Amino acid sequence: AQDVRVQVPPEVRGQLGATVELPCHLLPSTHKVLVSLVTWQRLDDPESNQNVAALHPKLGPSYPSSQPGSERLSFVTSGQGTETELRDATLAIQGLTVEDEGNYSCEFATFPKGSIRGVTWLRAIAEPQNHAETQEVTLSLDPVPVARCVSTGGRPPARISWLSPLDGEAKETQVSGPVPGTVTVTSRFTLIPLGRADGVKVTCKVEHESFKEPVLLPVTLSVRYPPEVSISGYDDNWFLGRGEATLTCNVRSNPEPTGYDWSTTSGTFPTSAVAQGPQLIIRSVDRLVNTTFICTVTNAVGTGHAEQVVFVRETPNTAGAGATGGIIGGIIAAIIATAVAATAILICRQQRKEQGLQGAEQDDNLEGPPSYKPPTPKAKLEEPEMPSQLFTLGPSEHSPLKTPYFDAGVSCTEQEVPRYHELPTLEDRSGSLLLGATSLGSPILVPPGPPVVEGVSLDLEDEEEGEEDYLDKINPIYDALSYTSPSDSYQGKGFVMSRAMYV
Repeated sequence: AQDVRVQVPPEVRGQLGATVELPCHLLPSTHKVLVSLVTWQRLDDPESNQNVAALHPKLGPSYPSSQPGSERLSFVTSGQGTETELRDATLAIQGLTVEDEGNYSCEFATFPKGSIRGVTWLRAIAEPQNHAETQEVTLSLDPVPVARCVSTGGRPPARISWLSPLDGEAKETQVSGPVPGTVTVTSRFTLIPLGRADGVKVTCKVEHESFKEPVLLPVTLSVRYPPEVSISGYDDNWFLGRGEATLTCNVRSNPEPTGYDWSTTSGTFPTSAVAQGPQLIIRSVDRLVNTTFICTVTNAVGTGHAEQVVFVRETPNTAGAGATGGIIGGIIAAIIATAVAATAILICRQQRKEQGLQGAEQDDNLEGPPSYKPPTPKAKLEEPEMPSQLFTLGPSEHSPLKTPYFDAGVSCTEQEVPRYHELPTLEDRSGSLLLGATSLGSPILVPPGPPVVEGVSLDLEDEEEGEEDYLDKINPIYDALSYTSPSDSYQGKGFVMSRAMYV
């Protein structure tokens, strides 16, 4: 079984002037414990605890303390209730004041467990009201407050800080707020007020435990300072006869300028110059314009001035135009170069990407069978003619490399002029093999066997040793490629050319 205990929050916060509840429950909810009395005490003085409220199951609530009195105290579950109601002893305090802040104990008198209690701390807080404002100052060399931020009626006091791009410091003061127990905090942002501080925005940041997030209050600084003047419009190309040249007096000041005055250091003002407020218009440039112009500006704080030296030329100055053209040309060239470089980079990247893809495809092709299939062979209709080439046989004699075919059924003497034919196939020759040729005549076709070739006249006048050497060179792969001797000077010599040489 669980132990009987009193459940109270360690801290309760309430807004000043509002109603706050102090929760108190007896746990667990079981009927085995009998509650005879509930008492709330204030523990300001450990030696003399003050009873604030009591609740009896039959006699009901009682509020013996005068502070807070019975008119401001009540039990959330009040009246002569049941035993279950006594397990909830939440106490409500109306119109919370600073004096109500303190430690409170909730005590249950039970049987058979005896007295059990819990202690909670009641805090009274107040949400402050905040505002920020600028403090207009005049230019000086001493630090002065330029902005103020006020947090009124906070409990506890609010925390104020400044967010600024300028070098300044905050000075803070605290006074009592409009409600007793509250505090008003004032923070002043201080710096040396120079002209550059005018118009700068700073922010007051207020933090308080009653806020869900900090409060930000922007402020625009206002520094009064005399005019700060500069002159523009002179381009170093004022020449005699030039018209409509203009000088402009640029001013920054607070407050706004009240007057402009144009003059020259020489004391002589050109008759062609016309002053129109902040502008000086030169109708026609003459030699009197070759001087120093002064613009003097006045406001409520003081005056400021600026000077501009004007040099009048005899002829226009073209160097400036050339320099301007060079600058423009350089800019255009830089843009073109950048575009070309970017294009080259893109092309290189694209080529690398394509090469990578091709390499990946080749790797994929190596992993499997070849995708290429050779075309179906077609029947050879006609053997192409071999290219006409010449063997140099002598100083003035040549023999074509076209394969001559000599009919074995005709004598060599009758075949003085070679007849060219397409070579018969092995089937047409009935298995005949080319065995050789003598040095004096045409090659002969000999059947594969002992039978002697009929009708063939062979000239065997050469020496037997030469014939044997020649026959040793005979091989079926030569395919009957031999030539007759074109002249007597080549008698005894045979020339054999293989078809493989033409492949």
